[in-house]
Amino acid sequence: MKLNMGNIQKRIKSIYEIRAAQIYGLSLQYAAMALNYFHSQQSARPAEKGEFWHNQTAQAAARMFSDAFRDGNSIGWFMSHGVDYGVYLELANDRAHESIRPIVQRYAGRFIRDVKALYVD
Repeated sequence: MKLNMGNIQKRIKSIYEIRAAQIYGLSLQYAAMALNYFHSQQSARPAEKGEFWHNQTAQAAARMFSDAFRDGNSIGWFMSHGVDYGVYLELANDRAHESIRPIVQRYAGRFIRDVKALYVD
């Protein structure tokens, strides 16, 4: 039996693209889960205390965002502040008011587990 290398290469590429699309879909799901969790813990109302900090104007909480990305062979999700002082909230006072790292850590293991599950037959 003669192997058709062209067909094999096309099939491998097809499998790779399907997996990439699945990982991107998981990334969108986890980005949404992380942002929803943030909003459940940190109110976006002025003068209200949240899990991570006490809101002055609620702009930092309201402008937090997350998304998925695909850049070449890299696929994943992220969270970010939409205000300039978000860096201060994350790093100042020995990270006393950080929100992004604990949330990413909360979901990272689950995300990796779900990605690995795509490769198990």
